[in-house]
Amino acid sequence: MNIRVAKSEDTQTICDLLKQMGYPQPLALIQEKFEILHSDPRAQILIAEEESKICGFLSLYFIPQIALQGDFAKICYLCVDENMRSKGVGRLLVHEAERLARQRGCDRMELHSGMQRPLAHQFYLREGYVDAPKYFRKALN
Repeated sequence: MNIRVAKSEDTQTICDLLKQMGYPQPLALIQEKFEILHSDPRAQILIAEEESKICGFLSLYFIPQIALQGDFAKICYLCVDENMRSKGVGRLLVHEAERLARQRGCDRMELHSGMQRPLAHQFYLREGYVDAPKYFRKALN
């Protein structure tokens, strides 16, 4: 299994993986968002591939803190192909994200995972993450 930085030609597979996770979006939107993130020095999209087949991706964002010594990194999306789950793909992506975060001076990782994803919650708990139940959201429509 190889972990690498995403390229623009990966957007179709990223779009397909997001659809598996319940986020069906037009390819044009994914391509547009990819270009925005790809040009942002605080963003990183990692690809897991095996024998040139993409098995998953992780979108990571580095967030500076004004009042604390260390910054933090947020896992925005972790998507593993449904045929490759429970085979270590997610673990490899998360470990690489954590390595990059440490390298950038982050002292913690954060993520949000919806209540409808109990298997993802089990995965994160096994990886040493703890449940931090307060999360507030407001739609800006």
